[in-house]
Amino acid sequence: MRKRTNGKGLLVAVELGGEWPSCLEQLQAPPTLEVGGRRVITQMEGESPACFTERIAQIVASDELFGRGVRLWTLAIACNERLDEAASSSRRKLASAALGDMARHKSGRVYLTASPRSSGRLRHALSALARELSNEWHAAGLEATVEFGDGGLSAPISSPLAPLAPIARVA
Repeated sequence: MRKRTNGKGLLVAVELGGEWPSCLEQLQAPPTLEVGGRRVITQMEGESPACFTERIAQIVASDELFGRGVRLWTLAIACNERLDEAASSSRRKLASAALGDMARHKSGRVYLTASPRSSGRLRHALSALARELSNEWHAAGLEATVEFGDGGLSAPISSPLAPLAPIARVA
């Protein structure tokens, strides 16, 4: 017997030192996302990026993330300033695990978010990751977007030839 879904789940994964995603206010305004379940998971002090990702991936895979009938629809990863291989690899793995779960329903989106004060290097790295993920999962009807809390949501990055979404304001 197939489970009947009655809600869209929102998962917020907050890396240690990451800021709360400002895009959530816009996401939860109707009709963008009628949230049926919300879950926030934070990285613990001393927990490596790989362990944080593995902990979340296990919960997502177990279908115990939300209540019955609520499926993962949106993932927002509140990223810190780390750009080392461990952090970058973990963000990719977390986003891919969530997108893989979302692919079963052929809909969903991952937001890579950071502070409006984030460095240019982080903005570039997250924009590149969002573009790669969007290209990889586009055929499944999924998107990855980057948001820096400085003027609303950026457009989904859906083509390798598409320019990056604006990520900085010039005064």
